[in-house]
Amino acid sequence: MAVAAALVSMFFCTPVASAGGAWTGFTSPNDGAHVAVGEPVLITGISGVGEGTSAAGTEVSIDKGPWLPADGNWPWRYVITPTTPGDITVSVRAQHDGEWGYGSRSLVLHAGTPGVLATVYCPCDPRLYEFPVADIDRLPVELGTRVRLDRPGRLTGVRVMRGVYRGPITVRVWGPGGVLLHQQEEPTVTPSHLPIAFTTPVPVVTGEEYVVSYYTPEGGYVATEDFHIGTLIRPPFSVPRDAGVYHYGQGGGFPTESWNASNYSIYPVFEL
Repeated sequence: MAVAAALVSMFFCTPVASAGGAWTGFTSPNDGAHVAVGEPVLITGISGVGEGTSAAGTEVSIDKGPWLPADGNWPWRYVITPTTPGDITVSVRAQHDGEWGYGSRSLVLHAGTPGVLATVYCPCDPRLYEFPVADIDRLPVELGTRVRLDRPGRLTGVRVMRGVYRGPITVRVWGPGGVLLHQQEEPTVTPSHLPIAFTTPVPVVTGEEYVVSYYTPEGGYVATEDFHIGTLIRPPFSVPRDAGVYHYGQGGGFPTESWNASNYSIYPVFEL
């Protein structure tokens, strides 16, 4: 299976111990996922030693080819771009004390062919491990994330990681073509591990693109650059490359601009 590979992070698979006590595993995509030919796909995971120490190195192998370095360890990531239809086998291994293991349980991606509709346990959202930084921007801006769903259901809220601005925000959901589907004010700061519940759930249709966003009148947000460098597949979500979007202006508006594949740490909560 031909792919183009490039360097570029919650486990869904069991971590596998490597030589010297290192372990590693995938966080996305799911085993059996469908990916499009010609579309960069973000492979992510975590490699560690013991219960919280980063491994010394992580390598990825495609279709039993050579082991190539991933970007990072806790978390790690790697981008592949399928060039022809067919199955792609992705394996990963971690290193500790100069010794490489034999790789984790591999996952298989189906490029250009139907994939397996994964079992999901919801409420759920597409978050990964991230280490955002506070942005010095203090202008009024709307910040969002573009997503698609692989099954019908409802968006019932959002999770937002806030920056230095701690005042009221406006949360919005936009449908195809920038149609405003939901809007509500959030007067207080909700911890990022808790969702902001929508007053009215928003029905979603399979395959359509939606944007969840929030407006901050004084900037003060967090961002992670070089985050959305490939399509992230975390069922039921598909988050495309350059999914982080923004729109400057008093009162906000439909966000369409992107900057350096940034992530603005806002995630939809989905329920069946």
